[in-house]
Amino acid sequence: MATYTDTQIMMTLAALTADGATARPSGETPAQQSARIGQGITAQLALTGLATQGGWSLSWAGLTQSGANLAYIAQGPNDSDGNSVYALVLRGTVMGDPIDMAEDMQVGLVLPFAAGGTPSIGSMPNISQGAMQAFTDIVMGTDLLTQLATLAPYTLYVVGHSLGGAMATTVALFLQQQASAGTLSISSILPYTFAAPTAGDAAFAAWFGKQFPSAVCTYNKYDLVPTAWATLASLPGDFISNPFYPGPKANPAGPGPTAEPLNEVGILITTVAGETNGNTYVQPTQQAALNGGSSPLFLESYPAAATSSVQQFELQVAFQHSGNTYLTLLEAPTIPSSAPVVASVSPTSGSSAGGTSVTITPPSGSTFTSDCVVDFGIVPAASQTVASDGSSITAVSPAGYGTVDIRVTNMFGTSPAVPVYPNLSGNDYSDQFTFTAS
Repeated sequence: MATYTDTQIMMTLAALTADGATARPSGETPAQQSARIGQGITAQLALTGLATQGGWSLSWAGLTQSGANLAYIAQGPNDSDGNSVYALVLRGTVMGDPIDMAEDMQVGLVLPFAAGGTPSIGSMPNISQGAMQAFTDIVMGTDLLTQLATLAPYTLYVVGHSLGGAMATTVALFLQQQASAGTLSISSILPYTFAAPTAGDAAFAAWFGKQFPSAVCTYNKYDLVPTAWATLASLPGDFISNPFYPGPKANPAGPGPTAEPLNEVGILITTVAGETNGNTYVQPTQQAALNGGSSPLFLESYPAAATSSVQQFELQVAFQHSGNTYLTLLEAPTIPSSAPVVASVSPTSGSSAGGTSVTITPPSGSTFTSDCVVDFGIVPAASQTVASDGSSITAVSPAGYGTVDIRVTNMFGTSPAVPVYPNLSGNDYSDQFTFTAS
């Protein structure tokens, strides 16, 4: 059996937080969604082909009332001394979620972070308003502390990718204070961050580094997110010596498009960087950058619909930031895609009175899991039956009006609505169903 490093294992645990991130369109309570997320994470942790090798198990999953922030606790194999080992894993940004996006972008105001401890000398650590919101949503909006208090003395990894990585820095400092006060029986806290934007200022970065000198903070050289908010503004100006992204004539070569001070990508970056309102953010000490060799990993081509440089840049950003790209760069197994995708529906219309039998088909090479449920817009299907081999779902339409997306939800997530404009996926999928007059 292969032996994996702690960094590979922790990134795998971080990547699993994407399970069930999107709520079912017809609605579900936070408790229902949290339970569904837990089922998905449990199923993924059981996979022996991942770096976790089936040796970790879910202890708890907590979703905030808004559904924007998630944490889960997994128990791993005991350490060499027989002590219990747990990982607290924090979810990063759910793209399109307004609360998550606000937490990422609320950097124009900094707030003192006394919850993480107060240095005896030097400045008070400050974090962004968005980082503070994410922190308080997790520690006050879930029963995280109650769950941690039930555990015997243990080593705790605090882990996150993207926004989850920034949250890991604040939560680790907070939990250390709780352990010092005797509230929690944590013998050692080991932070691991991946692709994390900055959470705070220089005083915060210095305080985190002092408390956790062995923290592992990992980033991809060509990932835009970790440049926010410390070095984001400088990217367009480095287009000659350190292009982001390198074009075909650069060394090393890349697919571009390159951000320059006066092109549309550079102007976009400069505009976004201005959200800091003059605040200076600093990254904690980082590991050597991934993907910094002579043959970097890029998304090498763009779909035909991605005609603008901004669209191409956004696709490259998403690729470089994804959990599976980080796993690939760390030479760890990637997470299989298990969330449903709808490629087509037939027929594409039916009576507004309901009762139309609709066959839903996944993309070639994909199948639906047996726990899939179907929604017509925001209304559940009258019934659904998943084929025994997962090759299709037969759903009966409810009563309705207009044109809606037929979307499928399972323990791993919800199918995206298709098509969208602009269609940057390169696929001609459609899940739309039109209710016609009875």
